[in-house]
Order: sequence, then structure tokens, then C-alpha cells
Amino acid sequence: MSRRPLLNRRDALALLGGAAASAATPGWAQDAATPSLPRLGEELTPFGAIRAGNRTRVIPAWKGGLVTPPKGYAPGRHSPDPYIEDGRWITVGPGDVERYKIRLSAGLQALLAKYPTTFEVPVFPCRRSAAAPQRVYDASLENAGRATLGENGLVLSGARVGVPFPIPANGVQAMWNHLLRWRGTAMTHTSQTVLPSADGRLTDRLYREDFSFPYAAGEDGKPLFYRRTTLTPADQAGTTLLTQATLNPIQSGFRAWLRTGERGRVVAAPDFLYDVADPATDGVCTADMFDMFSGPLDRFDFTLISRREMYVPYNAYRLNTPNLAPHEFLWYGHPNPQFLRYEMHRVWIVDARLKPNFQHKLPDRTYYLDEDSWQIVMAEHYNGKGELLRYAEAHNVAHWQVPAFVPAAEFVYDLTADRYIARGIDNLQRPPVFDKPLKPEDFTPESLVRRGRRD
Repeated sequence: MSRRPLLNRRDALALLGGAAASAATPGWAQDAATPSLPRLGEELTPFGAIRAGNRTRVIPAWKGGLVTPPKGYAPGRHSPDPYIEDGRWITVGPGDVERYKIRLSAGLQALLAKYPTTFEVPVFPCRRSAAAPQRVYDASLENAGRATLGENGLVLSGARVGVPFPIPANGVQAMWNHLLRWRGTAMTHTSQTVLPSADGRLTDRLYREDFSFPYAAGEDGKPLFYRRTTLTPADQAGTTLLTQATLNPIQSGFRAWLRTGERGRVVAAPDFLYDVADPATDGVCTADMFDMFSGPLDRFDFTLISRREMYVPYNAYRLNTPNLAPHEFLWYGHPNPQFLRYEMHRVWIVDARLKPNFQHKLPDRTYYLDEDSWQIVMAEHYNGKGELLRYAEAHNVAHWQVPAFVPAAEFVYDLTADRYIARGIDNLQRPPVFDKPLKPEDFTPESLVRRGRRD
């Protein structure tokens, strides 16, 4: 197995920005007085995606996404695959890279080169399933004329509920769209984080995660809340990480607290940022790789490269099959491709480079943001020499009842070794709950003092 990525950063960016890339939406800014420009809510969806299909009809027109229950759906259970009858369109193997490379991320090319006898990219018909409530679309249309950024892009104002910048003018605006993309107003999720090993063993931990998005509920100025509580293994049960992000880090910065054990002392953890290793991933991920990207935007310069058509992970219902145990689909090195689904979609591509006078273990990145949801679906992480060290994918499903488009699993590959992390695996658990009431006081350090892991 080759340990070298197929493309270095220079070649990858040249391919992404070259003539083979699909053209970005003309102007990248709305101007109602210029009929030649696409209009938000008309030629463009309220999230700024191109409503029409592509020239070859491989990408269909967007018709509102998945908003009705698939056949066989039962409340409280994982959704059946609404696209189970789709046949595989093509399979991209190591020998097909040259033919399809303009559709493949550098990370996928690296996986095909590293695991030439076991990994492949199964590509299925494109289903534009991402959806959101009408009130979120309405707010996004309004945000296009009122959202602004200050303090070098660090402070967001004027936006409410929806996507802040449906037609992004730069990379910072695109990244804000990911950070504030619609995922409901709250979500509670119990899932496994799994690290497969060479001898076939799976090292796993079980977590309960609670998310609260006051921004999505229309509450101005409130932080974005997150709590992660360890359920297993037993010797770590009750350990809890609590974070508060903000729309104005200048006025009120990122805050975090940690409690070790069920009744341990609560201590501030303000350094859980940037390239600090996430202890839940055995060093595979840095703190800012959570949720594909999280945390302040102050360390990187973000450049919007293009919008183009690529093969991306999408509609991961097969991967999310209920009662499917991790050992049944998590192979050594990578998941079993039979459970993966990729589709051709348009994605915004953002190049991130570390600003001068800052340090980071992974100073250069490339992000791929789904145009229909603003979810980062792929991310590449390079060292200072332009060598691809980490590659991440978010495999999403559409929860029609919210509706919302959220990851069913995230995979982060350590390309310097034969290991990867699978996060968010909930096949043996209940699906995410979007209607559990969560209050701001549930996300304070005082709450950790009085709460046990079972609360």
C-alpha cells in the first residue's frame, strides 16, 4: 500500500481552479437591476444553489428536497432508504482516476492510491434531498440583503435563522454559511466513535451529544451550545466537554469547560481550539476538525475558489442501516465500500491557508461545501510542505420530518498511517432527536456540577 497521496497541494489546487472546473455563479452577488445575473429564490434556490440541473442532466433540478416519509418509516426508528432501488451508476477504482480526476477530491484520489485492492468509489444517481423549512428559506432570502461581517470577517451581524450569505462573495462568508447551516434548533444524539485496528479489533467509545442552536430559533446574540458526555468505557463515563461558540468572538470569545468523570471537578478548557488534539479521536483529529470545521475563523485566510461538479458522499442511508454493527462495515483502513454512496453534486470549494505569525499542525486546508445545504462534505488537511496528512468526509442523510440534512457518520483518515476514525455511528442507537427541549442553563459550568451522565 502506498503511503504517499496521489496529488500534492499545488497540483490539487491547480486542478480545482483550472479550466476543467465548472464556472461559478456569475457575479457571486445579487443585483436585481441586472437581468443577466441569476436571482436568489428564482434561478437560484433560497440557499443560493443553482436550481436547474446540469447540462448532462446527471445533476437534476432542485425540487425542494426530501420532505415526505419514505415507505416503511416508523417514528423513533432510523429512516428506511428512500432511494433503495437506485442502481450503482459507475464505480471509480484506482485504474479510473485519470479518467475521472476532475470529479475526485485529492483525498479520494489518495485513498484509491493507498488502498488499490480494497477501496473504490461507488457513484449513484444524484438525489438532491437536502431540505429546510420555509421559514428558514424566507430568512435566508432576507439575510442576503442584511447580513454583514466586521472585524476582518470575524463578527457576524444582521443575519437571523437562515443561511447568512446565500450568494457568498468570499471564502469567509462561505465558511459562516457552514457554521450556521440549518440543522434544526436543537439535537440530541447518542453515537459511537470507532477506531478500527490492524488486528480487526474496534476501539470504541459511546457519547451523548446535545446541540442547541439559538441562532436557528431566531434568538439574537445567543451562543451556539454543545455538550459531549462519555457513556462508555466505564472508566471514563460521565466525562463531559461543554462549549459555547459565538457570533461575535471579539465581544465574547469561545468558551469551554471539562468535567472528568461523573462527579469530577469542573475546570475551564479555553484551549480546546485550533490544533489541540481532540481526545475523543486518539490524536487523529484536531479540535477545529469537529463537525468538519468548527471554532473561530481568525487563524486562516479563506479564499473562494469555484463552484464545480464533483463526486461527494451523499444520502448515506445504506451506511446508516439500523442494527448494523460497526464490525460489519468498518474495515481496517477504510469502511467497506459496499455501504458507501457517492453522487455528483455541485460544491463550493474554499481554500484555507494559515495566516502569518500563527502556528498550526495542519496549516493548509481545502473544504468542499454542498451547495444545497452548506454542509462541508469533504475536507483535506495539509502540512506546511503541501503533503496531504488528513482527509475527512461527512456522509449525510435527510431527516424529512424536520426537515434537515445532517451527517450520519464522519470519517477522518490519517494518511500517514493505516488508521481512521469513524464518528457519529448510531446504527445500534436511536436516531437523532430534534424536538427535545434544551435550555441555555443546560449548557453552563454550573449545570455540570449538578448533572450526572444519565441526566
